[in-house]
Amino acid sequence: MITLNNISTISDLRFKTKKVINKANTSPVFLFNRSTPTSVIISFEKYQEMTDTLEDYYLSLKAEDYEKENKDKVKWISHKEIKKHV
Repeated sequence: MITLNNISTISDLRFKTKKVINKANTSPVFLFNRSTPTSVIISFEKYQEMTDTLEDYYLSLKAEDYEKENKDKVKWISHKEIKKHV
């Protein structure tokens, strides 16, 4: 949610960089350029958390698709065959 506390301008970023980055450590910072929102700055930890969540979601969708597949059409490979190629 955008509030007055988490809005910064491009000028703030240019001249008060540390302050803007420190703000981003606690909540997303919305950057405005001439009263128009242009970007969002988030902490690295929050970015990592978001990408991990998206990756988990994507993999769960792939797993659901796999579960729906007709397994009779899959060519199964034995454990012995795999060991030959390792």
